[in-house]
Amino acid sequence: MTQQISKERKALSAGLLVLPMLGALLSACSQGNQQANESGEGGRPVITVAVQANPNVEDYETNHYTKLVEDAMNVDLKFLELPSQADEALTKLSLMVSSGAELPDVVNIYLNESTVFDYAAKGVFIPQDDYLNNPELAVNFNKIPEKEFVRSSMKLPDGKVYALPRYSPQKWNEGSNRAWINSEWLEKLKLDMPKTTDDLYNVLKAFVEQDPNGNGKKDEVGFVGSLNGWSQNPRVYLMNAFIYADPGKSYMNVKDGRIFPAYTQTEWKEGLEYMNKLVKDGLFSPLSFTQDETQMKALINVPGGMAGVVTAGSYSTFGQELDNKMTLLPPVKGPSGLSATPYSPSLPTQLWFITKDAKDPELAFKVGDYMLDPELSIVSRYGEKGVDWSDDPSVVAGYVGPFEELEGVPAAVAELNPSIWNNPQNKHWNDANPAYRSLELGKTVSNLKKGADDVLPNWRPAFEEGYVPAFPEEVIVKLSYLPEELKQIANSKTAIDNYVNESAVAFITGNRPLSQWDDYIAELNKMGIEQYLEVTQAAYDRSK
Repeated sequence: MTQQISKERKALSAGLLVLPMLGALLSACSQGNQQANESGEGGRPVITVAVQANPNVEDYETNHYTKLVEDAMNVDLKFLELPSQADEALTKLSLMVSSGAELPDVVNIYLNESTVFDYAAKGVFIPQDDYLNNPELAVNFNKIPEKEFVRSSMKLPDGKVYALPRYSPQKWNEGSNRAWINSEWLEKLKLDMPKTTDDLYNVLKAFVEQDPNGNGKKDEVGFVGSLNGWSQNPRVYLMNAFIYADPGKSYMNVKDGRIFPAYTQTEWKEGLEYMNKLVKDGLFSPLSFTQDETQMKALINVPGGMAGVVTAGSYSTFGQELDNKMTLLPPVKGPSGLSATPYSPSLPTQLWFITKDAKDPELAFKVGDYMLDPELSIVSRYGEKGVDWSDDPSVVAGYVGPFEELEGVPAAVAELNPSIWNNPQNKHWNDANPAYRSLELGKTVSNLKKGADDVLPNWRPAFEEGYVPAFPEEVIVKLSYLPEELKQIANSKTAIDNYVNESAVAFITGNRPLSQWDDYIAELNKMGIEQYLEVTQAAYDRSK
């Protein structure tokens, strides 16, 4: 039975990747809900969950985390996999909703607030306030010390909450758009760490021309990133040497309380010109705009190295082939002296939306609340207890805390298998689920083994020194739109965001000449950017 369901799921996943597929999608969704009407494995009630396919999650059905949840809550979880690309997943979800097809019990994918509110207003998602108010149902949510802040942060303009949180505050994650440089290549070519955009250009030029990987070929890649990996968008690191640019805020900036778009400013154009020069001179790989995370890893993780600078939020992007040769590269200064990096103060991420078609919404809620269990929240990030991590004092004693040197905080959890993160595994859902890990816990998880020959580098001190000072003093933390405001900008925001990103790639790769900058601005005006700004300003003023 399990094998049969698994085959059905894999067939569904493949079917979702190609168009036309609406019929297949609706059929599959219906199939999932037929299962929900029946008892699952062992007579357990079935909870159907829509998730995004993730190359780092081998099989949701047989996943260790899935089994823990199923056994603890006596349920059978069945999965409807949406595409791994966020925009494709949103499109497929939209098709499901607009077609009137029966939805899975739970939608557990990343959605922005305007999309959540749209579905909430249409009755697609049900409010979870009554459940949250009941300590017998929201057992783990009510144990969160910052529960009032978490709940308040998730409230939509109608004053209701439609999701459960993943809340894991960490300074490291508040500035994740990091770049890493091959220190072995720097040393081999007798180069200094670049500090400016001019330095970076010269270093990249040396990397691609002087064969630092020593294979006798000029096959080195200078600067590279990917489409979908965590903070692997290479444009973000480079653009922040010219103007503050945060993709998490749709590149909206604030100065002295006034909202303005980064992408209409002269500095943005200068950033595009710099990146275009890098591409034209063969120093910035255009693959960055087409390859996914898996493809990028295959490109860079070869003995001797293949890339000089890689953008990535996590050091687990790099395999053993690179032997810890990649070093944190602080933000470089641009022509004006700016050296910035996006800063996103920790807020809860909304997940686990219970749909109008849920067969047993209370049970669906209880399953999501169980995911906030403290120990399960560690599993959802670090894997199987006793295998991938341990809190056994006799084991932890062999580790140095990442903040022990800085703040005197010793290790409390030993990360036994750090490579499980950001690589294919079958232990968790890549942390894409409700979870709560405190700031204090985050400071005590360590992969720094005392006395080990192959000890992993501790990048926290370098991050505090090189990245935290590049956080801007004034940032947009949250935008509180009213329902009518969201309706006003729903279409224009999506269209403008897509146009800005597509245009940036076209300018950088040379597919669109920068001589068309004025045309680009004129098109943004036609798309209603002024109204978009007025509404965003009002939402910002309301959030302060």
